[in-house]
Amino acid sequence: MFPLKAAAMGLFCCTLSACAQQPTPPLDSQQVRIEQRTSMPLEQLRAYRLNGELVRSLRFPDLPPGSHELQVRFQFEVPGGGQRNGGRLESRERTCILGLSHDDFRAGQQYQIYAERRGWQPAAWLLNPEGERLTRARIIRCGPGL
Repeated sequence: MFPLKAAAMGLFCCTLSACAQQPTPPLDSQQVRIEQRTSMPLEQLRAYRLNGELVRSLRFPDLPPGSHELQVRFQFEVPGGGQRNGGRLESRERTCILGLSHDDFRAGQQYQIYAERRGWQPAAWLLNPEGERLTRARIIRCGPGL
């Protein structure tokens, strides 16, 4: 019985360690990094497309400097838009695809896409390393399950 418990515990620990977030490596001085941040902890902002190509990760890869077209998938909760449960309306999630273009990403710099919910609509900006707004995102489309 003991070897079975030890094997199960070992498998559990290996599975748990696979879920741990890997530390971000230092930024190469010849590359650009794009971080993503939201205004609320339960909101999700994920990389979607880079220069028209689907991104198969939650984050954008480090990029060469220059011009880039970025798309993100922003998922947020909309209060009062869901089903009635015990006399009160429950919230539901909404997902939007947002697009940003910037022509002057500079090597060695770390930029940030910041997104927040404004009622039923999203708002997002590209921020430079000093936190200044460079460009506002455009809404490409929104829906309950994009």
